[in-house]
Amino acid sequence: MILHHLVKGMNLRTLLVWLILGGFLGGLTLTPAAKALAQAPAGPQALMEKPEEAAKPEEKKEEAPTTAGPIYCDTCIPIETGHVSLSFLWALSLYPGQFSRDWRTVSIKGDFYTFYMPVKLTYGPTKDLEMYLIAPFINYWVNNADRGIAGPNGERSASYSGIGDLTLMGKYNLLPEGDVAPAVSAVAGMASIPTGHAHNLNPRLLGVDAIGTGALTFTTGVNLYKWLKPLLLYSNIWVNTPINLWRMTDSASPEPVRSREYITFNLAAEYPLSKQFVFLLEMYSNWTWSNLLPSQATQGYQTPETLLGILPGIEFLATEKLSLSTGASIDLVGKNGVKKYTPMLMATYAF
Repeated sequence: MILHHLVKGMNLRTLLVWLILGGFLGGLTLTPAAKALAQAPAGPQALMEKPEEAAKPEEKKEEAPTTAGPIYCDTCIPIETGHVSLSFLWALSLYPGQFSRDWRTVSIKGDFYTFYMPVKLTYGPTKDLEMYLIAPFINYWVNNADRGIAGPNGERSASYSGIGDLTLMGKYNLLPEGDVAPAVSAVAGMASIPTGHAHNLNPRLLGVDAIGTGALTFTTGVNLYKWLKPLLLYSNIWVNTPINLWRMTDSASPEPVRSREYITFNLAAEYPLSKQFVFLLEMYSNWTWSNLLPSQATQGYQTPETLLGILPGIEFLATEKLSLSTGASIDLVGKNGVKKYTPMLMATYAF
């Protein structure tokens, strides 16, 4: 009733002015509240939403442990670009017998020994490429030779020393190691450059002056490597083709050349025992497919033959640059060649 009289007492223009003024003031009052309401979480559903997680950093791939590498088996991964390493090997071969043409072990007819000391220089001229040169010093001697193989004046002991055949090889990493596939490197070079004494043999030296192959041997093949935790595995598959340059003697009826084509197949496995010690086991082999004639019985120390053996050993990582390896190669089976047991020690320094 009071409101009725109040509205009745106003004219229409005055009423409209008050309504507009009231709406304007109400809008100013509600605007901050509306903004705050819009910025507030939208009820329980908003509280259940999780904030976006930051992108996880990529996990670093685990790397294989550092080792000295095999003794006989050639490695696969080339040395780093511009780096140099130098290796020395000291080995003494003892001869319990020799292998016949039918794989039997027979008497070698004397006490034969060989001290073998190759020096290996390795260099990485560019990425994924490695080259190395091996120069061996050889001291070959015999005592108590049987009378049947004695020299022309009855000599039953003899010795000879000199530089053997050089080896010059290169390898290029074709495929890096993958999650499943092994690393693969191509190998090419000369397994033997005939610098070792191999011709004009002196009969009074009972064959121990044959310390070279007398052949220039071209080699091609592949090296493989794979880390199957905890083992590091290596393999060599090489084809060797010799070009015979020297006869064994220069007599009126010289003996035929002794070197022939052969395949090299080596395997090696390393098992790290700690950060400094690594157990090593190798299998080495050469395979020829042509028989020697009886007149080719005398072979040089480095002359390849059909042979299979094993080499257990231990590696010691003395420092980041110096490593030592020791072991003994044991010839198990063979054909047309000597049988050897060879304890050895190798030292490698990386510059």
